[in-house]
Amino acid sequence: MSSAPAFHARLGMIAATVVVQTITQIALSRFLEAVPPPQTGRHLNHIGVAYIMAPVLILVIGMIGEVTLWAVLYYSWGDLGSFSNAVYFSLACFTTIGASELSLSPAHRIVGATEAAVGMLMFGWSAALLFDVIQAMRSRRITDGA
Repeated sequence: MSSAPAFHARLGMIAATVVVQTITQIALSRFLEAVPPPQTGRHLNHIGVAYIMAPVLILVIGMIGEVTLWAVLYYSWGDLGSFSNAVYFSLACFTTIGASELSLSPAHRIVGATEAAVGMLMFGWSAALLFDVIQAMRSRRITDGA
C-alpha cells in the first residue's frame, strides 16, 4: 500500500469511528431524555447504579462497534490471519495496550498507530459523556433537596 492509499484508509477509518461515536452519543442522549435521573437521595442506591450502568453499556456497545470496524479493515488486508486475531489486534491498538505477538505489514503499521490515537480520543469523548450523566444525577439530588 503506497502512502496515499494508507492516508486515505486512515482518514476513512477516523471518519467511520467518529460516525459510530456520534451515533452512540445520540443513543445515549435519547436514553437520557426517555429516562430522567432517578431520585436517589443523598447517597447512590441500586437504582442510581443501574441508571449509570445503562449509559456505560451504551458506550461499551459503541466502542465494540468502533473496534470491529478497524478489525474488518485489518482482516481484509490478511496480515493477521483470522478475524479473531484482527479483533484482538484492533482492541489492543484501540486501548493503546498493543499486541506484540501480532503485527501488520510495514505498509499498514501506521494505520494501527492511528487507531491507537483515535482510541484515546474516543475514550476521552466517552468519559466526558459519562461525566455528564453523573453530573445530571448529582444536580438532580441537589435541586431535589437531598
